[in-house]
Amino acid sequence: MLKQLDPALISKAMAGDRQSFRYVVESYQGFLYGVAYRYLVNEADAEDAVQETFVKLWRNFSKYRPEIKLSTWLYRILANHCLDHKKSSAHRNKLFQVPYGASLQHGGIGTPLEELNGKELAQVHQLAIEQLTGKQKMIYVLREMEDLEPIEICHLMSMNEDQVKSNLYHARKKVQEFIKKQY
Repeated sequence: MLKQLDPALISKAMAGDRQSFRYVVESYQGFLYGVAYRYLVNEADAEDAVQETFVKLWRNFSKYRPEIKLSTWLYRILANHCLDHKKSSAHRNKLFQVPYGASLQHGGIGTPLEELNGKELAQVHQLAIEQLTGKQKMIYVLREMEDLEPIEICHLMSMNEDQVKSNLYHARKKVQEFIKKQY
């Protein structure tokens, strides 16, 4: 589960306390980067998305309402940025790349053929994820790759549990079908 910060700390950050804001950034940047990277599939783009999220938070902290979890608000900013980025023509012109470190791990040292198969499967899996709709992709990434519970996804996506489960079911099915076609 995502760590929730002390409301007093959030209030200090909202008031412009830089140390408190730094703590907010440090508390959420890992989660946000993981989501952004898996969605954008590019380290630099993910870093930019997270940085832009915190810049927008700093500029708009006065609009934050404490009855909403800060993690949910940050996720919304990030998700909107990622979706906008995906729509941009600059992103559409980039080539698909899976960094060396993104290959699937299988728990032991394998033969070169096994390593190649693992890397190929990781690339096919990422391609399958890229085929999902925006909402399905976000839910799939949050559940399958970030290991969030459905109830947490409900809060982040402002959806009910049935909607999350339905989107997750269809996303999993599409990913499986895509991988079967490729393999």
